[in-house]
Amino acid sequence: MSPAHISLSSAGDLVASLGSPQFPARLWAWLRETVDPQSHYSVATRYRRDAPSHSVDSVDVLFFAGGDDPDGTRHALDLYTRGDWRTDTLLPHIERATDSQLVFSCNEDIDTATEYGRQFALGDLGEDCTLLGSERDYVYAFSLFRRRGQPSYTLAELALLRQLGDFVLPLLIQHARLARLTPRSDDGALLRRFEQRLAASGAALSQRERLVCRAVLQGQPVPQIADTLALKPSSVRTYLGRALAKLGVANRAGLFAWCVAEEAAPEDRSQ
Repeated sequence: MSPAHISLSSAGDLVASLGSPQFPARLWAWLRETVDPQSHYSVATRYRRDAPSHSVDSVDVLFFAGGDDPDGTRHALDLYTRGDWRTDTLLPHIERATDSQLVFSCNEDIDTATEYGRQFALGDLGEDCTLLGSERDYVYAFSLFRRRGQPSYTLAELALLRQLGDFVLPLLIQHARLARLTPRSDDGALLRRFEQRLAASGAALSQRERLVCRAVLQGQPVPQIADTLALKPSSVRTYLGRALAKLGVANRAGLFAWCVAEEAAPEDRSQ
């Protein structure tokens, strides 16, 4: 199953909750429904890298969500950010990260010489998959944990998680930005963002292409869009395909990611 075939009916609510306290739980629930129903916990972190060397000099916890004890998790992550991150086996991947990637960890060799390692060893968390993506001086990480003793990730699950990184990581970065501002919880936030990105991109969508995109972002299925716009379902798919091609995205998941991605800075052509 590829992102193009994943149901995004609930992704509109997910994206509309960016920057709000509801986003972490909605993201975790959406991923459990979409690809990993056995996920037990999720943690999002941000690593700051020194520009010349790419060595990590600090770590922030953006959020966590799932079935573990929140107080215990908060204590363990506090230990991690104070300095125990320096022994994390993920660190070499973070220092080298450029494009988005997926890192699998079985977590059987946690360093119990640190307090964080001892806390982890006593807990229920088992293997995890971490999506990594870089932006300027930061690397963003989103980890999905399974409970110790649960079945291992299959190759198909790992492949799907890797593909979903192109959707999830832009959401994570945008949430980190918006969380510093007043949370926006209205349903029109995503549509406003679409119109802003569309105007900035210069892409010339027809009226029907634009309306189909807006309906998709609201989570409407093709038959409902067809009824609303008085079109055949095949025509809806045609208009959507044309719009996605003009925007330079491959599928519906790409459309959601395109909406929340930061516009590229214009090139300096003065030289």
